[in-house]
Amino acid sequence: MIVLKKHYAVGIDIGGTKLRLGLVSEELSIERCFITQEHQYFAPLELADFVAKSLAQLLEGQENVLGVGVGYPGPIWFTQGCTFSYSNLRHEGWEKVPLAKMIEERVGFPVLVDNDANLAGLAEVRLGAGKEYRDVVYITISTGTGGAIFFNRQLYRGFLGSAGEFGHMVVDLRGPQCKCGNRGCVMSLLSGLGLEKFIREEPSCRFLFQDGNREEDCVKKFVELAQCGNPSALSAMKPLVEYLCIAFLNVVHILNPEAIVVGGALGKALLALFHKDIREYLSAHLPKEVVERTEIREAKLNDWNGVLGGAILVFESFAASV
Repeated sequence: MIVLKKHYAVGIDIGGTKLRLGLVSEELSIERCFITQEHQYFAPLELADFVAKSLAQLLEGQENVLGVGVGYPGPIWFTQGCTFSYSNLRHEGWEKVPLAKMIEERVGFPVLVDNDANLAGLAEVRLGAGKEYRDVVYITISTGTGGAIFFNRQLYRGFLGSAGEFGHMVVDLRGPQCKCGNRGCVMSLLSGLGLEKFIREEPSCRFLFQDGNREEDCVKKFVELAQCGNPSALSAMKPLVEYLCIAFLNVVHILNPEAIVVGGALGKALLALFHKDIREYLSAHLPKEVVERTEIREAKLNDWNGVLGGAILVFESFAASV
């Protein structure tokens, strides 16, 4: 009797704040996992070494690993496994880094690197809020802001691999400067990094810093106050939500998806608070038939969707190659 061995894949989500690793079974169950915040200020070589060390601990004694799928918080030249330039990591020096090759040389497994939002979106389309739809735009708002585009349930990366950069859609030509060099990108206004700057400069939010809170803690507190109905927090957030509405409008005009799935802790919070405002804005600027047939859904999966997406990328790539 031949016993078929179960295969596994590793998903790695290099977030702007947290780095997650997970060993994932063919049934898409996370069997082992690891999470850290140590990586934020690492240079590329340091990060590759850290990933290799963490992976060795995660996979101790493990067999039948097909490969590693890595989500990177910035644009990726997918076929080359190489970064373009900027990222949501706090260390500079991420221009044209051959990240897939660097990690592969250290771990001894095939490595695929994609944009982190692409992988989170892939998990949502296969397993979560997008699985009922064929054409989906996934938008995540967390430390950074990103997106992924799916046509006929297949991820669309564009010519080089940088399609779906929702966070770098310009919505205010006079807005704050983004890490990409442009002004008024969605990410410079609506992201953890963008909100850090906003609440630091917004007079009504200065009280958040009185207890010596870290900037990321102030962002969390600011959102919590809005969720509790605090008038000052809601009033301060209103202009920012208009930018989100403009970005949603552009997405629907250009791509006409069946559904927009919104993920990320900040994205989910904004959608819960301002879903009605977003709907009303779209209704005022789009044909009635389009608005009625465009679903806006909250992502179903938890913060490990990027890890699951990385593993799904490996499994689907392996299946396509045999």
